[in-house]
Parts: sequence; structure tokens; C-alpha cells
Amino acid sequence: MHIIQTTNDDILEQTLNLYDMNLRLTLRYNKFLKGYQFDLFDIDKNEFIVKNKGLVVNSPSLIEFNLPFVLVLDDKSGRGTNAISKDDFNNRMQLLAMTKDEYREAIRQGIRT
Repeated sequence: MHIIQTTNDDILEQTLNLYDMNLRLTLRYNKFLKGYQFDLFDIDKNEFIVKNKGLVVNSPSLIEFNLPFVLVLDDKSGRGTNAISKDDFNNRMQLLAMTKDEYREAIRQGIRT
């Protein structure tokens, strides 16, 4: 599992190496939805994997793609709710990249507690 840093910036772009893939992740804050949307670009293939995909707390984004990972927005406070302001992304939220097996195990662990 990897923690991807988020901030309360309107646009955050970063280059990542995840699961042997060189990627450019662009997070954009949507003030109307009070959440992030993202683009994911495969640098090696010089193509977008996805554009304008939304992030929702505890929901695996990219699970429908043939990728070795998913992105999951995590509420560090434990409330399990989406953002109510842009500042939540600097304080309360963290973006996780994990394999699909890691995600399934996290769900199983959450159900047991």
C-alpha cells in the first residue's frame, strides 16, 4: 500500500512510480462537489488511463480497469464521510494506492471490527 500526499490546493500534479508503472496523477478540487477528480496518465505508454474520474471515501476508484492497483480515498478521522470543505483534503483525507487484494483484505478487516 502507498499513501499519496494530498493538499488543499485546487490542482495537485505529481509523478509516481506505482507497481512498476510510471504515472502522472493530477488531482483537481471541484468546489461544487466538494471533492477531488483526477486524471491518471501512463508516462511509459504516453496515454491517459482515465480523465476526470471522481474520488469517494472508501470506494475503490479504478477497480474496473485492468490495473494492478486501485485508488481509495481514506478518511483518517474514522468518520468515513466525504469532504465538507477543501481543507479536509489537507487534514482529514489521505489517498491510498493498493492492490485489489489489499483492498479486499482491508474491507474484510473493516467488517470484522
